[in-house]
Amino acid sequence: MNDFFNEEYWKLVDWIRSNCREIPALHVHGEYPPQGRLQYILDNLKVTGSLKIFVKTIQRLPLRIPNTINELEIRFGFNDTSWTNREINLFYKSWIEMKSHQNLESFEINLTSREDFVAVALRGIPYQMGSPRHFRFNTLLDGSFEVTRKDGLTASVCVYQDRSEFIAVLCTSFFVPTRFFPFYANL
Repeated sequence: MNDFFNEEYWKLVDWIRSNCREIPALHVHGEYPPQGRLQYILDNLKVTGSLKIFVKTIQRLPLRIPNTINELEIRFGFNDTSWTNREINLFYKSWIEMKSHQNLESFEINLTSREDFVAVALRGIPYQMGSPRHFRFNTLLDGSFEVTRKDGLTASVCVYQDRSEFIAVLCTSFFVPTRFFPFYANL
């Protein structure tokens, strides 16, 4: 369902529900839908496999997620947000010390300064250089910086170039489903 939060979506959701007992995968995209419409999808479609929600809601209320799914991905965007490398450093340290973001699987942010990212954003954070990690279709710069959280969970911090922007990604898993992207199987 891609940006389909106009009035026609009610009919579509009802049609899908009446014609499909279960849906193996559902991705929902959109900007600022009324939360009731998003919740209507979650309440009326039985997703059994993968549910991925890529929306910004107006009310920002918690969603009731059904317990019939095997995989859940919800992305929150920091669009038009500029963090300094020092602020990124504080975020990383908070994750490492388990003060917040304990269930975080990945964190992606545009860099305002690529030049001093390692010196400032990774200051005071022990890391080991790791092998390059592929992430979407972006160009990896350098290798990966492997950091370990207080409980032993390891994450890779990588810097990528996407067109003219630089992106820092902290990710605990770089799983790429090869059934959807078979060319990643040989990387």
